[in-house]
Amino acid sequence: MKKYSVKYQENGKIKREIVDNEKLLSLQKSKNILEIKENKRVFNFLEREIKIDNKILGQLFYELNLMLKSKINISDALEILINNRKNRKVIDFLKTINYSFSNSKPIKEELIRFKIDHSVKSFLEISQNSANIELNIEAISLLLNETKDIKKSFYKAISYPIFLLVSFIISIFIIFLFVVPNFKTIFAQTQTNLPLATKILLASEDFFLNNTAFILLIPVIVIFLIWILYKTSNKFSFFVDKFFFKTVPIVSKIYQYFEFYKLFLVIEIMQKSQYEFHRAFESSKLLVKNKYLLDKIHNIDNLLQNGKTIIYSFKYVDIFDDIVLNLLNTGEVSNSLELTIFEIKKIYKNRFDDSVNFIILLIQPIFLLLMAGLTIFIVIAIFTPIWEMGSLIR
Repeated sequence: MKKYSVKYQENGKIKREIVDNEKLLSLQKSKNILEIKENKRVFNFLEREIKIDNKILGQLFYELNLMLKSKINISDALEILINNRKNRKVIDFLKTINYSFSNSKPIKEELIRFKIDHSVKSFLEISQNSANIELNIEAISLLLNETKDIKKSFYKAISYPIFLLVSFIISIFIIFLFVVPNFKTIFAQTQTNLPLATKILLASEDFFLNNTAFILLIPVIVIFLIWILYKTSNKFSFFVDKFFFKTVPIVSKIYQYFEFYKLFLVIEIMQKSQYEFHRAFESSKLLVKNKYLLDKIHNIDNLLQNGKTIIYSFKYVDIFDDIVLNLLNTGEVSNSLELTIFEIKKIYKNRFDDSVNFIILLIQPIFLLLMAGLTIFIVIAIFTPIWEMGSLIR
């Protein structure tokens, strides 16, 4: 938690005290504050980020949204939430937001020690710079709830296939460790040529037993190295972001639609707060983490600053389809951008929902076919030689 050096006057005397956010708010209400200085400190490597789950965040912003719609001001609403919470992490989070809003401190800097959804931090930053806090809090609540529903539907869809996959992997271990070695002895005694499926199974068993450690470690090492490179190399992280945004079948489309939905959601909110389109578009950059998409947005921003039209700027980056471009052109020509942005947001939301539903429908049959195919292969590989040996005996 940040510490502050506070100089204040009490009973005719000048006093100085080192306080945290909570004590600072209390002093500001009760004392004559003369000076506030933030105590700079060296980063403590033993200090861990405070993680707050999206489910808890969703509930917090849902309640905050309801209170703001009831015309309770942001400070009072946060105080109500603080008084109704017992979790120290949540209380600390709410007090930090309250302190930042009350004292016009940059909220992203204040929330740096919290490990929370990037979108929440970005929307709070937009809220701090916006005239309409209520709309931004509503947007945070909406995004968190939609993200929760998406994850819930996705996990529900893949739970049964994952159960099948885990069961199959356990079965493979049992077959390779106990079943195949016994049949291997029988197969070695026969003079007949073994079927191809059986040869593949035996070769797989040898490879599996001799390289189990590598099979388990290699994926972990590869993922770790990719993560390190992503964090340390801008070129590599840009390449990965571009690959994920454009190239991965089905997944890239889902990712695109969700990012574009968030982008136009922010623009719509800012326009409702009476911001002109370019200013609203600038604010939307705060929500984007993908470096490839962020580069495209910067290009659009530069073109708009240089006096280019909206339709020209969006068409130039070549990431938006004809329907969206036509709507932007219509909005620009007819001076009805607020209406067209709302329609574009709906289009991307519907596309995102349709893509998620499509991939959920695909997952279960694909997993079932895969499991069934592998099971049939193992059965054929083991029992075909036995049937052939039985035929020879008869």
